[in-house]
Amino acid sequence: MADLLVVKTLAAESAESPELRYLFSHCLLEARAVFEHVETAIAGAGSPPDRRFDAVLLLSSDNVLLCRRSLTAMRDLLAAGAQEVRPYRLADTSLAAPIYTLRGYELAERAFLERGSAGAPENPSRQPAALLSFDRFQQESAGQSGIGYAGLCHEFIDYYGEVRSDVLPFIPGHAREVLEVGCGRGVTGKLLQETFGCRVTGVELNPVVAREAARHLHRVIQGDVQELEIAGAFDAVLALEVVEHLVAVEGFLARLQRLLAPGGRAILSIPNVGHYAIVEDLIAGRWDYLPIGILCYTHYRFFTRETLAGWLRRSGIERFEIVPQKTELPERLLALRGGFETDLESLATKGFYVLIEG
Repeated sequence: MADLLVVKTLAAESAESPELRYLFSHCLLEARAVFEHVETAIAGAGSPPDRRFDAVLLLSSDNVLLCRRSLTAMRDLLAAGAQEVRPYRLADTSLAAPIYTLRGYELAERAFLERGSAGAPENPSRQPAALLSFDRFQQESAGQSGIGYAGLCHEFIDYYGEVRSDVLPFIPGHAREVLEVGCGRGVTGKLLQETFGCRVTGVELNPVVAREAARHLHRVIQGDVQELEIAGAFDAVLALEVVEHLVAVEGFLARLQRLLAPGGRAILSIPNVGHYAIVEDLIAGRWDYLPIGILCYTHYRFFTRETLAGWLRRSGIERFEIVPQKTELPERLLALRGGFETDLESLATKGFYVLIEG
């Protein structure tokens, strides 16, 4: 099998998302490591292909990660006679450890493939990817015959739709006017409005997502927060996984206090590049971007606790608290204490809440 056609479902918001475009480009790169010739098409966007392919890869989700080991296993099962091969979802397997980096996912994938049928879930749920024979792809409707399962895929959380209920304890109880920078679909702001009876003004860069957020929030301003003029005094300002995406971080941080009403609070959430998953990747010679997480593709800045505190003070902010977001630290990391100056708290911290008082 040498020729592959990749057919992708394209949501309108994905075209405006560099993170999701990057994920698709990574999947194509992995496919080209397995197939000699790869072409792409958008589902429902035009006429059917004008020639035959050895296989067709359907990606029905914008958030799916599929790597070369699994693509190889899927290709081999298709070559053995299956008409359609679906990968198992990571979430359906017994691989319970959190995956923070691409290398971490690849290690989990390798372990899953080495276990074979012993590690496969009995009742796989919906698969966001499938490898089909060309004849199967051309069928208008196909039954469940000829379907096989091989490989592993990972479906990331909805990039714009995560509900951040974890920040509720940090919101001032008196908050009536709230600004959320990077509001996504508005689902966190909607929760705040329902919980505190406040009005949430959202700021969102992606225009498609901003229109959806406007259905949930008091007001939405679409554009780059580094360029927008935002008027008002807010009892709470949220910027969750935003600061690391900005080029002009100091300017944004300096504006935060000016946006706060007396007694107000800004709540930030910022990844920690000193987390053990990143450290282990660097030791292994790896630094790989993903569409979401500590090494998100659109991160311009990277912080440890000390770096973050320094940036806050340089921006004129003195009244702040940094709260670590802890994870379990694997036992193997404890051995580092013998040969390195080691900050175990940093290694066990995936990110920080930053609370800035007005």
